[in-house]
Amino acid sequence: MLEIRSINADNLPDAVRLCLAGTNAGDRPKAFSREVETDCSRCKLALVRDRQMSGGAALVAYQDGLLVGYAELHSMRDALAPLDGKSGHVLQCLRIPEAALRESVEKALIEHAFEQLGGRGGIAVLARGKDWSMHGFSEASRACGEVISDDRVLWWRGAGEPPRIIDPQREFALIDGKVRVDLFTSDRCPWDLFVADLVRTAAAAMADQVVLFETDCSTRREIRRVGVVSAVALNGKFMPWYRPHTLPDEHTIRRAFEGAA
Repeated sequence: MLEIRSINADNLPDAVRLCLAGTNAGDRPKAFSREVETDCSRCKLALVRDRQMSGGAALVAYQDGLLVGYAELHSMRDALAPLDGKSGHVLQCLRIPEAALRESVEKALIEHAFEQLGGRGGIAVLARGKDWSMHGFSEASRACGEVISDDRVLWWRGAGEPPRIIDPQREFALIDGKVRVDLFTSDRCPWDLFVADLVRTAAAAMADQVVLFETDCSTRREIRRVGVVSAVALNGKFMPWYRPHTLPDEHTIRRAFEGAA
């Protein structure tokens, strides 16, 4: 039997458990130690509780008592997404690892979320490569993504006016003789935090060649300004280092730094 429940004090760890799940121990990079997991999870869970208190929702799906799915939604006013709207919510995360269960669990989570939140303006999804029409969403707009050939499509379900994709106001002034690295960070995902730490470590090791600029995108003010939540840019060019792209290791990052010099 499939059961949908809200995250609360009793099951709070389930809000991050599926983010870290794998089919075997080799699924994780060696650098993703237990200490890194603990630190990243703590940041993520604090964000979940904060967004729940401000009108968002965190939902988990259990199949015969086993955790099989997770969905996280933020209210539009404090969503970690480059969207701007008067009302509604944003689906920030949807995770169902088991392919055989994905269709049924995904539908159950989305319908539960819409029953709980959809009447308050609707629900938006900013997606790359996934068709959300099967769940009652309509394409509202699209824009070029930061990474080349990576379009962002805004899907909307609700009676209210859909939000808009934010037009960023960002500049990357090049630095003579140095590689400019812009790191945009937030606590939305443990894997985002992991990549950010790899970038910091590589930048510190190559401090004679690299200048690192960090932007905290945990606030709506910064998201509206830069139009991204988690990203890395080298001399103004965004790197495919965050999901759904393949995660880098420190060697890959340092090689990219050297290539941009």
